Amino acid sequence: MITLAILSLVTYLAHRCWTHFRTQFAFLQRIKAYQALTPFSNTPQVLDPVWTPLQYGSIPPWLNGVMYRVGPGRYNLGSDDNSYMIKHAFDGMPFMHRFELSAKQQAVRYNSRHLAESVERDLVQGHGKQMAFFGHVQELSLWDMMGAVASRFKIVVNGLKIPDNDASAAMVGVTATPNYPRPLAWTTKDPFLVAKTDLNLLQQVHPESLEPKKLYKYGEYDSRIQGDLSAAHHQYDPVTEEVFNFSLKLGPVPKLTVFSISSTGQVSILAEITHRKLPGNSSKSSNSRIRPSYIHSFFLTRNYIVIPEYPLYYEGLDFLITGNAMASMRWDDHAPTTYFHVIGRRPDIGHVVSIPTNGFYSFHGANAWDSVDMDGNPVIELDVCAFPDGDILYQLHTFGTFWRSMDATTMMATAVLKDKPKGMTLPPKRQDSFGDLRRYRVTWSGASYRTLATNIEFARFSQHYALKPYRYVWGCQFKKPLNGEYERYAVVKVDLDTGAITQHDSTHMTFSEPIFVPKPGSEEQEDEGVVVCLGTSDEGSYLVLLDAKTMEKVAQSHLGPFSISTFHGSFVDEEFQNVSIN
Repeated sequence: MITLAILSLVTYLAHRCWTHFRTQFAFLQRIKAYQALTPFSNTPQVLDPVWTPLQYGSIPPWLNGVMYRVGPGRYNLGSDDNSYMIKHAFDGMPFMHRFELSAKQQAVRYNSRHLAESVERDLVQGHGKQMAFFGHVQELSLWDMMGAVASRFKIVVNGLKIPDNDASAAMVGVTATPNYPRPLAWTTKDPFLVAKTDLNLLQQVHPESLEPKKLYKYGEYDSRIQGDLSAAHHQYDPVTEEVFNFSLKLGPVPKLTVFSISSTGQVSILAEITHRKLPGNSSKSSNSRIRPSYIHSFFLTRNYIVIPEYPLYYEGLDFLITGNAMASMRWDDHAPTTYFHVIGRRPDIGHVVSIPTNGFYSFHGANAWDSVDMDGNPVIELDVCAFPDGDILYQLHTFGTFWRSMDATTMMATAVLKDKPKGMTLPPKRQDSFGDLRRYRVTWSGASYRTLATNIEFARFSQHYALKPYRYVWGCQFKKPLNGEYERYAVVKVDLDTGAITQHDSTHMTFSEPIFVPKPGSEEQEDEGVVVCLGTSDEGSYLVLLDAKTMEKVAQSHLGPFSISTFHGSFVDEEFQNVSIN
């Protein structure tokens, strides 16, 4: 009887697992169907730096330095560009780009490099079936998918092995960060540049040739940092020169490990969080386990770290089954709540409180600072680009591709029934806006917000004003295609005091995340300086400089007849000192 009962249980569990596996396989096929017609083009490597002259204006005499940018560069893989095709914008092979601005030569020196050549080789040769992507769905049979699950399960059991002798064996391409601290055990004193992503994985890159040098985890800094994920956007205090980040262990018990790293590589573990610490109800907190939320960035003040836990989270073992981060997430559309986890910047303070607020999702924030109210109670104010739900996740597969009209939406199979299999609309409608720039006021008893501007993303501000009240944000605004114009991103300046928006827009060009570079000695004038960004049109890619006050074009250089698609960037001066770091 016992044997029969065990056999029945095993049969039942096997049936449940197989049913769930088939459900996930079908779900991936739905995602693949709406991504199928997404057109992407490759960016060529420029290994030998080339000087590109200005075709308009002049570089201000004080503006000398280097902008690094990173993002997807190759989608059509193989020698014939047709051996393997990537169908999600976030999963193109990562490229690092270097732009050296010279006021003396009135020119821009440009080079770029493929950061994951070994990954491309494996995919083309058919050896990458077990690979995990953000949104790209591999062309696998049900049998191959089962084999990929088994391979990923071995990785989970044995741990992800990073090859010591192949620095291009992983895709790390979301943020480019000069002067990131080195692990204590590393003796090199050369200028240091890393690429980061939302995994617990970093890639050291040579700051001039852009050659990948080493892949490593945060465990190189401290063995206690062992989670699966991390934030692509660390936080940086320009006064103390500390960086802050976290690792997130997915399961079976999710855990946030929050840490700081000094400029010399010393690590402090500031908190380990497995449960929310809700205000005024310790008994409820003990039963309120955190969920493994998708956290791309977070917030820093003089005294606190604020890590958001969104109602967009990784669900069960779906990532193991699908190898697809996007398909493994669920938006809690029943009772969506975002929690602000407040952690002290000293290890003896630890996890202070978890403040619940309305459910929203955000990729990027802006500035944050703390103060005390009239009664001496702590108050945190933070600015965040907030989306009302998780639908943006499915809309991002076309990031960097732009249409002349909304007629392209007819390609999205509009007759297909739309539903919300994981709390997000599938298939998605074409994205028509960014989120709202909100200012949250967080106290230990609750949180509230007001909207500063609508349709804002990729917010940047002056590093001189980090962690304190400020007035200006530069970012991107989504522009719908009208009368045959391109769908595009304009660059905007938001006056947070008045709500006024000043824009730089071109009907035939889309712009990347802007980087504000202050004029030396102008710290008291918050918007005295230049905004550096990339523009892309039918004629190719351009480096564009804007007057940060007026948003009028100062200079422009044509980089080449190709498209450069990047997520984020950083700027250092000619002495390789931080100016604006992401």
